[in-house]
Amino acid sequence: MERFIVAIETVKIKEFLFSTNKLKVIRGASYLLDYLNQVEVPKILDKNGITKEDIIYVGAGNAKFFTDTKEKAEQIIKEVKEKYEKEAPGVKVIGLSKIYEENSDKKVWDIFDELALETAKVKSKGFPILNIDLPYIEKCETNEDEIAEISAKTLKEDLKKIIKTKNNESFYFKIEENYLVYNNVMQRKISLDDLEYQITNLSKKTGKISEGTFWKMVYSNFAKSDNKKFDNKAIGFYKYIRAVKNKDGKKNIETKSTIDDFENEDSFIGFMYSDGDGLGDFLKNIKKIFIELDKDKETKQKYNINPEKAYLDFLSEFSKGLDIVTKESLTEVLDKIFSVEKSETKKWGEFLIVGGDDVCAVFDPTLVLKISNEFQKLFETKMLALMKKIASGVDNKENIAEKKLPDSLKSAIENTKITSSSGVIIAKTKTPMFQLFKQGTKLQKKAKAKRNETKEEGKLATTGFIDFQVIGSEGCVDINSFREGISYKENNLMERPYSINKISDEEVKTMDSLLEIVYKMKKVKFPKNKLRYIYDLKRTDKLEEYQKKMEFINIISKMSKEHIEFIIDDLKLDYKKQDTFNNNFKNIFDILEIYDFIEEKEDRTNEN
Repeated sequence: MERFIVAIETVKIKEFLFSTNKLKVIRGASYLLDYLNQVEVPKILDKNGITKEDIIYVGAGNAKFFTDTKEKAEQIIKEVKEKYEKEAPGVKVIGLSKIYEENSDKKVWDIFDELALETAKVKSKGFPILNIDLPYIEKCETNEDEIAEISAKTLKEDLKKIIKTKNNESFYFKIEENYLVYNNVMQRKISLDDLEYQITNLSKKTGKISEGTFWKMVYSNFAKSDNKKFDNKAIGFYKYIRAVKNKDGKKNIETKSTIDDFENEDSFIGFMYSDGDGLGDFLKNIKKIFIELDKDKETKQKYNINPEKAYLDFLSEFSKGLDIVTKESLTEVLDKIFSVEKSETKKWGEFLIVGGDDVCAVFDPTLVLKISNEFQKLFETKMLALMKKIASGVDNKENIAEKKLPDSLKSAIENTKITSSSGVIIAKTKTPMFQLFKQGTKLQKKAKAKRNETKEEGKLATTGFIDFQVIGSEGCVDINSFREGISYKENNLMERPYSINKISDEEVKTMDSLLEIVYKMKKVKFPKNKLRYIYDLKRTDKLEEYQKKMEFINIISKMSKEHIEFIIDDLKLDYKKQDTFNNNFKNIFDILEIYDFIEEKEDRTNEN
């Protein structure tokens, strides 16, 4: 039977999100994309007769499904693109389709590869950009790539014009009296006075913003809604964090409206970017097993398995499960950490990307390393359970009898440990968001590289890594050059990236071990000026090693017994080799850099 496989993908997502430094707008952009993907795309599919059985996967900005005709495939792609263009100006969507015939030489995995290749080609060609560098065009203050079309002073009239041009049954906004009313999966209305205030707050100089920024701002209001009717229809990560409460029933997680919400420009924020490790390689290897299975008539008959159907079922179950694990892991970690955090002002978060295997979020600088570390640990644990469940052959949808899988497939699934590696930036609040993301991505790639370097030959990696950097400047520092100027092979001052769980390589330390050192240091009230002195002494190239050791003996002679014991036992001072010093304190800069951003651990919390 001839059918078509359709692949629709939202591309350039990060450019869409980080086109501004305003957290409120970024939050709204992220929520808007979730809404379009999880609400509007399924509605379009349903309207065009695409059944549940036809859908391969819808989520994380993607949609894959079967349809019976080329015309229907093109119509759905057209409707999805129009919907995105109308509700999220500036977003980029690619939609392609390929013919599929059952029992042909071209299998479903071959078609997926072709669709992925063609999508990459379209993406590489780029997209048309409107030239707005003209003297009579006013640019949006929050996003200079867009025209300022909506003014706080003439908001009602501007919105009426825009709504009139978009007016049809699938656009759910209208003006009623002094409200912008939305009537779709939930009924919402926002006071125009509130929207005027928000526009003025975002665009302090001109009071004007682009249409794209306006809708992101509107959806940011939806994301934070406490309306019970809306909560029942909540989508994306926000339906998870609404469940995070404290003992009094109050929400544990607050959000910031803009980067300017923070105390002052000298304060810090913590930026976390985490991404799943080796998923591409894992899926390629699984595909190879399905290909071999398709050639093995005896095994197919023994297990009564259709490899193509089983492959689609696996992709669907794995993709959905991965998304749930990511969201549940972050939710549970935040609930755990915030429930014992005394300071209410630290219980906040901005969730820019949470879905698939990605987490991009902003937290209090004193909690961000702990949150990332605990999230990565829980993610690994939950993914291990998910893989075992998939390998067992249990149908997650119906929870019915086991569907036994061939040993080769079962082993490949359950013996793969899906991990996550993370880059964490602690930076001044005045650092532009796109710089935080750029630097966070660099660190995340360093963490992934360390994971690949340390895995045993012929074996799969067993845990993720975390890399971090404190940036006191505007965020454009060259991290590689900065680190090369501080630490080198003959005199290491840094041991980052750190592993999430312990591995066989004893040279690699866990993030827990680093945090424990700082916790202990805080507990014994180890002076930061002495820590700085050790760092300066180790780093200098003006003294021979024996001279450094003599200087060090002089400083510790003035320390308390407790602090000396800490240096020997916890910082692992090698005092037996009298003429060496540089073999000590190999992570002294790691400790020094995060010292001010790690609080003393209370014994009663039993937290790591």
